[in-house]
Amino acid sequence: DIDKLLKAVSVETPRGQTVLSELIEIFDVYEMKDLKDKYLTEAKNLKCTINDRLSNTIAVNKNTEIGATFPNHTFLSATNTKAKSVHDVKADRKVIVFWSSTCSHCESDLPKLIEKYSAMKVKNIEVMAFSLDSDRSAYTNKVKSLPWINDTELRGWNSSYGEKYNVHATPTYFVLDGSNKIIAKPDHAADLISYLKLN
Repeated sequence: DIDKLLKAVSVETPRGQTVLSELIEIFDVYEMKDLKDKYLTEAKNLKCTINDRLSNTIAVNKNTEIGATFPNHTFLSATNTKAKSVHDVKADRKVIVFWSSTCSHCESDLPKLIEKYSAMKVKNIEVMAFSLDSDRSAYTNKVKSLPWINDTELRGWNSSYGEKYNVHATPTYFVLDGSNKIIAKPDHAADLISYLKLN
């Protein structure tokens, strides 16, 4: 059915490419990895001129796949650090968390990370948490209990994180090596803890 749809809108046209881009994003949001990978590959293999929308979808996915260097982010008003950006933070591994104070999954996941944070520090693993909050007081109250590096743009889902890091849901996790290469993208705190061998 998807192939029929793409044939009907003609994927070689700007309209067809916009539909293809939307589909890739929908598959990403709903964690339909096989379909996302299939149509992302199709998008990369197009021989025609690619419109800006699809070009951006391809670039964002390329920038955040395993093995890519995590795009740097300059902190706005980060807590618990003197570093100026993600790449300035020195650690053997870095855990990036995108979260929100209104996210119920974050409410259950973040305490599990707080519990393991001392063990992470011993292994020279640093956590950087970027909030997709828009309410300053909700954010400020929550980060009081978060011992790691925290930052936010206070722009909710209009923040740059969504587009820059392909974030469609919270929490979203990335694990980077010491040179900021993406080495894992765990789904939940439990998977992250297991990957880092902190059980």
